[in-house]
Amino acid sequence: MIYRIFHPVPILADVVEHYWYSKIDLSESVVQHYATPLLQGLAFNFNLKTEEHEFANHKYTLDKSAYIFGQPTCPRVITTNEKGVDILGVKFKPLGIAKITGINMENMADKIIAVDAIWGNELELLSDEMQSAPNLESTISVLESFLINKYLHTKLHYRVDSVQNALALIAYAQGNIDVKTLQEKTNITRKTLERAFRNYLGIHPKLYSRIIRFNAIKNVLDRTSMDCNLTALAMDFGFYDCSHFISEFKNFSGLTPHTYLKNSSTEFTREFV
Repeated sequence: MIYRIFHPVPILADVVEHYWYSKIDLSESVVQHYATPLLQGLAFNFNLKTEEHEFANHKYTLDKSAYIFGQPTCPRVITTNEKGVDILGVKFKPLGIAKITGINMENMADKIIAVDAIWGNELELLSDEMQSAPNLESTISVLESFLINKYLHTKLHYRVDSVQNALALIAYAQGNIDVKTLQEKTNITRKTLERAFRNYLGIHPKLYSRIIRFNAIKNVLDRTSMDCNLTALAMDFGFYDCSHFISEFKNFSGLTPHTYLKNSSTEFTREFV
């Protein structure tokens, strides 16, 4: 198994969180349950190894060379190719996809779309150049040059500064902040704030805050043991009672916190996409 993370060059620091590469050889398909991550991504499916991503109400069969992933709002089940995984991915910052594509993200939540629907023939040229690179570092350098070019030629205007300020406030509060407070601190109306979030992230600020809070709690559980005081944890993160906390955690993970702690081991490492 190979799993590596690479950090972006400074010019892409507010667009890309990191690049990741995962290669795993398998003798049969692996089915894995993934809780809702904080993630918008771009993934290159080397060797075109088909895999399936299944949500509660729909399923995607990924058999093309590259896909863009909108922000998830629910858990999913991934069934790998029986021969394994060979993927190079980009984990974007919250506004990353909008900043390199300029597309309206309003209908992108929980969506997976083939990259050629956005960049057309440019994808084929990029893929050829990436696969001709002599090593992984060079492959990422080719991809990074492409992303820099897109970033420099894409301009966002509509309330982007207000959204970035709101994102910082949400991150600082670990999601435990209401829309009214965001609206007051960013000096824009609630309607304008919600429209800007839909344009750039595909979801409302309240839902984004809930996903942030869920992942903050999940990170705590990932570092703790079965004797974790769930009631105290719920209070720390602003839930009014433990049943509300359990319901919210199950909504984004598909599991209760107790069951999640019991089943937290993974068979191999890869990003969500």
